[in-house]
Amino acid sequence: MGKRKIKLLMLGLMDRIEQINAILVEKNKYKNKKRISIYNSVNLTKKQVNDTESLYTENYGKKIPLIWHRSYTAYTGNFDKNYVPELLYIPKFERYMNYNSNLANVLEDKNLLYVFAQNAHVKMPKRFLACQEGIFTDINNKTVSLADAILSVSNIGECFAKPSIGTDSGRGCEVYCFMDGKDRKTGKTCEEIIKELGKNFVMQERLICHESIKQLYDGSVNTFRIMTYRWHNEIIAAPVIMRIGKGGAYLDNAHAGGMFIALSEDGSLHEKAFTELEDSYVEHPDSKIKFKNYKISLLPKVVETVKNMHYSLPTIGVINWDMTLDEEGNPVLIEANVNGGSIWLFQMAHGCGVFGDKTPEILRWIGKMDKLNYEDRQMHHFGD
Repeated sequence: MGKRKIKLLMLGLMDRIEQINAILVEKNKYKNKKRISIYNSVNLTKKQVNDTESLYTENYGKKIPLIWHRSYTAYTGNFDKNYVPELLYIPKFERYMNYNSNLANVLEDKNLLYVFAQNAHVKMPKRFLACQEGIFTDINNKTVSLADAILSVSNIGECFAKPSIGTDSGRGCEVYCFMDGKDRKTGKTCEEIIKELGKNFVMQERLICHESIKQLYDGSVNTFRIMTYRWHNEIIAAPVIMRIGKGGAYLDNAHAGGMFIALSEDGSLHEKAFTELEDSYVEHPDSKIKFKNYKISLLPKVVETVKNMHYSLPTIGVINWDMTLDEEGNPVLIEANVNGGSIWLFQMAHGCGVFGDKTPEILRWIGKMDKLNYEDRQMHHFGD
């Protein structure tokens, strides 16, 4: 057996182990008592069960557990047979679409993302200081020593710091206010904080959002989560949601206590915002602004920006973009997520399947990819 064949067998084995683990992760999420109570609050009708089972058996080749359909229906009250369970998204669709995992992981590095954004002519928050594997670069992207790095941020005022790799859902993110070499909130020195942040981090300006976003809640940078995917030779944007902070929090992530709400294509907010575990709001608890009929008219501009960015990365199949608008109304890229996308956000908020009328075709493709070995899968990308 040749070296290439052995390598492919090993890669295939590792891929299968990772996929099994990803499936178990999704199943285990629904052992949570709160999640169980949510999906148990909904009983699907016989017709809804039959319609869903027909869709999946005819296209995917087998039935799927209906707990996801019940859970998504519980949020908006809308049933849709086209709901796609998380069981099929990260372990299968995302894995098969983002077959080039090395390239995908590069995009997730929040420092390397600046290089891509610059080439794509898309704005990102101003970067005061970056650290990549212990090497510091300043606001001008010049390599500096630790002493110079400390000096460069000692009087920058408010800033937002986060790990640049291996983080999600706001983990490790913090707001600081550096004056005279110390953080006003904690009293720690810049040197102490920089050392605590580790070998890979980015320190950015604390962005001020556009008035249409800031009015909803000004304590966090509220972001649009937009999923784009390549289907054959077209980049398609899924229905958009917005994440909004609350209660004095500076993070908008659903896992960090924020809320999320569906938006129509023209930027109109839907009636209700939700939290991850089904709390719902018709108005923001802090600003008291009612969501229904509130409009962020610049949303189409943001969607067009992410689609153009994705067209410049055609070898990546699916990307979850975090975007916002600056004070002048310019789209700003916050993060690009290619691993562990949150398909549940879109389906819970919108009350419909994320792939719409493309669901049968996508299910057939996932079913086909399931049957192929690792080597053969490399020949069938993006719905082919």
